Amino acid sequence: MTTFESKTNLRPGTSLGVTLRPPIAPPVTQPETLMKTVQAAVLETDQESLRRVARPDAGVAYQPRTLLALLTYCYAREIYGSEAVEDVMRRDVSFRELCHNEFPDARLIRRFRRENREPLRSCLISALRFMAMKKLDAGVVTGVKEAHLIEEANRRIIMAMFIDNMELDSD
Repeated sequence: MTTFESKTNLRPGTSLGVTLRPPIAPPVTQPETLMKTVQAAVLETDQESLRRVARPDAGVAYQPRTLLALLTYCYAREIYGSEAVEDVMRRDVSFRELCHNEFPDARLIRRFRRENREPLRSCLISALRFMAMKKLDAGVVTGVKEAHLIEEANRRIIMAMFIDNMELDSD
């Protein structure tokens, strides 16, 4: 009897003594909260890409990563005006304790946004993606497009600039 099967072709139930399994990748853990998502995005940001707006020896609230996290979180939560962001810092007991009651004013916040727009945009996209995925999981939306996240991040930064300009014009 002639067969066209190779000798290495085994019938079910036979074994070569080698077990092939797909490689096991470590589980990818996604942050569970917006705050943790913002922290992760900020930590992924290259420190060299951030421009300082205060002295290097200024307190923790004036450090570029702190300001980046603060603005990213506020813009994700639709808190846009720099005066409103400053107010959030003043009211937040934990933030005040962490920063020893030192925090930047609206002018410095505006300057940070202006000089760090691209890292802010990148972190904000990550935060918006997290929020969109939560809505997707809850069945509120049926899909998430990266282009829409990018547009929304740009819109929120422009909104913050607009509100700041309106507040400055009213002074």
